[in-house]
Amino acid sequence: MSVSTFYLLIGAVLGSIFFFFKPLQVDIATPGELAQIELEHFTVYEVAADGVKTILAGAHASRFPDRYEVDDLNLTDRSEGHVETMQARKGIYKEPLISLDGDVRFRRDDGYTFETQKADYNQSSGDVRAPGSFVLWQAGDRVNGRNLFYNIKSGDIAAKKIVGVYTMKEKM
Repeated sequence: MSVSTFYLLIGAVLGSIFFFFKPLQVDIATPGELAQIELEHFTVYEVAADGVKTILAGAHASRFPDRYEVDDLNLTDRSEGHVETMQARKGIYKEPLISLDGDVRFRRDDGYTFETQKADYNQSSGDVRAPGSFVLWQAGDRVNGRNLFYNIKSGDIAAKKIVGVYTMKEKM
């Protein structure tokens, strides 16, 4: 085999590879959103001059530039004159809104309690909104309904499709 035939054969093989096999195109994907900080099984205490103000505990937390995401959230707040506890499977805090999702429970030291599947709490206004069904208890009374609105600061409560069981004491 002569040298020129050898080069023609190599050229034909390389040309057929280029013609029949297209080059692989690799798309460089933009990276997903990365958390700045991640915590596992944590408890965070916010301490003020008069003692512990807030306790936040959870199984997993991620801090992003604009929000915090917490799994198995348990938040205790003592800043509004009452001790209030909020629990949920997942919580997203994007100031001033806390969005709770999955087995949401709110309890206050005066006996006020409600349970729902989803709730949004606005810290600045004190509004709690639960768009789905809820169960509310206070002093032995029970109320079922939908679309709960509750203002923690003023105590105003509103809801739709309410069914309540109240215990009344007879006065003599």
